Amino acid sequence: MRKAFFLLIHFFLLLNAGFSQPNKSVSYWQQEVNHDIDVSLNTEEHTLDGFERIVYTNHSPDTLHFIWFHIWPNAFKNDRTAFSEQLLKNGNTAFYFSAKEDKGYINRLEFKINDITAQTEDHPEHIDIIKVMLPVPLLPGNSVEITTPFHIKLPYNFSRGGHVDQQYQVTQWYPKPAVYDAHGWHPMPYLDQGEFYNEFGNYDVRITLPADYVVAATGVLQDEKEKHWMLNREAPKNEINKSLRLPKGNVTGQKLEAPISTSFKTLHFKQENVTDFAWVASTHLIVKNLSVPLNNKNVEAFIFFPPGDEDLWKNSFETIANTLTTRSQWIGEYPYQTVNIVSGPQGFTGGMEYPGFTIISGIQDSSTLAMLIEHEIGHNWFQSILANNERKQPWLDEGVNTYYGNRYEEWVSSQSKQIHKQSTPDYSRILFETQARQKLDQPANSSSEDLSAMNYNIIPYYKAAAIIKKIEEYIGREDFDNGMQRYFLTKKFQHVTPTDMQTALETTSGKNLDSLFDLFTINGLLPGKKIHGWKVVTPLDINKLKNEIFDKNILLISPALGANYYDKLMIGGLISNYKLPPTKLQFFVAPMYGTGSGKLTGLSKLNYSLFPGKHFRKIDLFVNAAKFSMNEFTDSQDNKTVLSFTKLVPGVRFTLPKKDPLSNIHSYIQWKTYFIHEDQFRFYQDSLFAGGDTIVYPAVRTTGKKRTLHQLSLSIENFRTLYPYDLEVKLEHGKNFVRSALTANYFFNYGVEGGMDVRFFAGKFLYTGNKTIAKQFETDRYHLNMTGANGYEDYTYSDYFVGRNEFEGFANQQMMIRDGGFKVRTDLLAEKTGKTDDWLMAVNFSTTIPESINPLQVLPVKIPLKIYADAGTYAGAWEKDAESDRFLFNAGLQISLFKNVLNIYMPVLYSNVYKDYIQSTIDKKGRFFKTISFSIDFSQVKTSSLSEWISL
Repeated sequence: MRKAFFLLIHFFLLLNAGFSQPNKSVSYWQQEVNHDIDVSLNTEEHTLDGFERIVYTNHSPDTLHFIWFHIWPNAFKNDRTAFSEQLLKNGNTAFYFSAKEDKGYINRLEFKINDITAQTEDHPEHIDIIKVMLPVPLLPGNSVEITTPFHIKLPYNFSRGGHVDQQYQVTQWYPKPAVYDAHGWHPMPYLDQGEFYNEFGNYDVRITLPADYVVAATGVLQDEKEKHWMLNREAPKNEINKSLRLPKGNVTGQKLEAPISTSFKTLHFKQENVTDFAWVASTHLIVKNLSVPLNNKNVEAFIFFPPGDEDLWKNSFETIANTLTTRSQWIGEYPYQTVNIVSGPQGFTGGMEYPGFTIISGIQDSSTLAMLIEHEIGHNWFQSILANNERKQPWLDEGVNTYYGNRYEEWVSSQSKQIHKQSTPDYSRILFETQARQKLDQPANSSSEDLSAMNYNIIPYYKAAAIIKKIEEYIGREDFDNGMQRYFLTKKFQHVTPTDMQTALETTSGKNLDSLFDLFTINGLLPGKKIHGWKVVTPLDINKLKNEIFDKNILLISPALGANYYDKLMIGGLISNYKLPPTKLQFFVAPMYGTGSGKLTGLSKLNYSLFPGKHFRKIDLFVNAAKFSMNEFTDSQDNKTVLSFTKLVPGVRFTLPKKDPLSNIHSYIQWKTYFIHEDQFRFYQDSLFAGGDTIVYPAVRTTGKKRTLHQLSLSIENFRTLYPYDLEVKLEHGKNFVRSALTANYFFNYGVEGGMDVRFFAGKFLYTGNKTIAKQFETDRYHLNMTGANGYEDYTYSDYFVGRNEFEGFANQQMMIRDGGFKVRTDLLAEKTGKTDDWLMAVNFSTTIPESINPLQVLPVKIPLKIYADAGTYAGAWEKDAESDRFLFNAGLQISLFKNVLNIYMPVLYSNVYKDYIQSTIDKKGRFFKTISFSIDFSQVKTSSLSEWISL
């Protein structure tokens, strides 16, 4: 019985090992996957039809019962894929709202294993991954032939591959097995942010397409006649003036249409020891080539670019040759026979690497092009030859590659006999240290999926390269180069990990590098110089700043200008230490002189940030101050008296931590206390003796009044691109009252363009103690208002008003969108319609009008036109003898300018109570223009990053 028990246990252990579980006790191994593909391009339907033969060799110690396949064209099939979801999270709606004909997919798959039809199973989550069941288990050391036809509808090029009209960028296209290594299977969905991890193998690819197309591809073109044709054909015409239909948010380019060809050709490409195969086809590319000599062979370099870009690309071969030469010397010789650099759209500006092949998009200057060519060719060493899992550890190729890119810049400078100096600030370092100082950065070894969009562009690149530079400095460049050459020679054409790199460097240097490699696993600033001393700069000096922006406190001295109705033009100066990366203590002082008022005006702020790291991400302690003129009176003797306000606002803001670094939610709790001093008019009778007579005239002097307001608020903002929203709950306490308000905003995106803003408000006003007539009068400006507040009702002086207390003219027509937010005004009434010292609720809608029916499109300047509508009710409307309807409304047209900073409202429809007011108080002549209102809201310029970086 005991023997039977152990036999049973042994059986289950063997069974468990048989179902594709990795055996980690065996020394390094990797699978071999050779591809033989025939594919044809249909330029009318934008489709591919192909047949794929794969020889899959199982070098693992495990028996395989299935193979995961990536069928990544299905990532573009609908808006529910991981690719689509990630684009939305990163702020790109182009694919989500794309038309059906712009999407893509792969189908007509029929997998056979050694000519036996195989069963398939869908991935439980991702439609671009499929499991192919093996009819017969694949034993260690054995090979199997896998075949399948396939049909691909190429999507519009939203990300790396697809088509733009009849230009084709064919990437991540054929069914390919996922990697199986010592850690098991690595099936992964296609992502825009996040690259790849593929098996090595040999590729034999035949591409059939119209005869007038030029093809750039991975590998060596086997047809010398085709090579001669594309290098010597007549240059295509430059059609750059034609417009190119591109989704919103993508780079601009050319609209290039090729006539339908009646003849076809088949091009044959081969390449050994690569992890991928990509190609581009276009009728509008100029082709040039150059042979680059290395130690043991010549590499044939090709560039493909559109007509009109000859000057942009004229120095490309110099960059290609220098990159191949320096990288071969520093790391190991370039192993492939060709290198191809192609200009083509990818849905973004930049470059994307494939083995021996790079696509570059949207570059307009030669220096950026050179930098990209160097970087993308460098990826042949770090990812194509030393193939790490880019999705899991993007730093291992991007960071190492960026390090060598920095060395290349130094080398180029040394070759031109110039001292290597950075001509502009290091913007990558600025972004990294800004994120790190605000506790928003992430460890360098984070996976692509776990990195925020901001961090993905700086952490695996800049931060990882900076750590590698520290490793080089610690062990010395000679040992570093010897270590990297050992890394290359011992691991080329293999999958690599950070441990492989560390082991090679430790072996050659004889030093333990654990503490330095640990820097990849932690967030925060890297060890280095601390900020000390000050540097005084002017606006003209900012672009000249280099390391000073990191090593010193910056004191900016700049002219400052302002304007309002009472102060007229204000002239002064700005003194500030605001900068990126920010310091914990931030301040600005902007004293000005009002040329109209003859008074000192200005504003200032002092802010100190703490980062406790537990319950709150950041705590800001601050004091704001401001002084401006806000009213004026001129008596009959032309004596002008100007009133001013002064406010001092101490406060504290507690910014809540993010549970997920990818979250777009920004939330905080804030306390402010407003200490406000306001000048007031005091009228009296004065006399003047003139011509023997005594003239009595009204005169005015000023008195001062002080008041205090305490304000507690909770704010939640979600800056997501699709359906963003924000919510604010505010509780205010002043003399004799408590005022509570809830304001919520939601934006509904439309599929083609624009969308609808929806705003909801609910407020309650309470008296402390008994309600009296005196208290009603004293608290009038704090009462809830159906109409947007005027300058007097902006009781915290938080919004900018051109003429805060004007009663006529255009300045009188300004309001701030607060409380009920109605756009129709009743300021001339003793008791404004919809004003209450009890409760009020309102909802506001504003929707964009499609450009096709916008009458303002005939103007030379694009002016967006919207339709708005407001509806609301308040306590007074429900009283027994109420004179107005219980529910009020108004609607009209809205023009939004300067990204919604300036909004102009033209009421067209409104409740009878507003209609009666307008007809009884406003002359018929010019009535429409006098009912127009406008608002100015500078808070609209805020962004997610700005809100988290700078305390304003």
